[in-house]
Amino acid sequence: MKTKNLFILTIALCIFSCWGCGKKPVETIKFDLPPVSENHADADVVIPSALIGNELSQIQTDIASEDNDDGSVKYSLKGEMITSALHQMNDDLAASVQAILENDDYYPNIAKITVNDDYSLFTIFLKDGQMNNYEAMLVMSFYTAGNKFQIYNGTPYEEAVTTVKYVNEADNAVISQSDSKSMETFSKQ
Repeated sequence: MKTKNLFILTIALCIFSCWGCGKKPVETIKFDLPPVSENHADADVVIPSALIGNELSQIQTDIASEDNDDGSVKYSLKGEMITSALHQMNDDLAASVQAILENDDYYPNIAKITVNDDYSLFTIFLKDGQMNNYEAMLVMSFYTAGNKFQIYNGTPYEEAVTTVKYVNEADNAVISQSDSKSMETFSKQ
């Protein structure tokens, strides 16, 4: 019986140790995010219903909120809650972008992704100047991440705009550029 268990354990270890065999080594690409300010004042944060996520549930469950007639929700937040939510969004975005950069099956043409200090501009650099369908769909995720970050950082939700540019890595030529406001207009038609 012990020999059988040892044999099964050995086979399992061999399978797990070879799990990554055949995959090319992942080039480590560091994704730098802008630093989050540590001194946010208490504020009312108004978030459109389409952007409401779970970032506040991880902080505190008894946050005062008010549903508005326009589909937005107003949260009365302490400064440290805002800072914590921004850090959480930063961490989530960093993990998501790193997963994108490491996934050559769905995102083979992405060389790097950058974001500016106020999260209003994401630039996706493409290796061969072309994007596949998966790469083209990233704009929606970056619109959401950018707008949420801007809103929590003090921008009124009506003024939050995130632009996503696709750039050819070889010559920095802009392949495509759109922003979250143009998507809102398109979705209302």
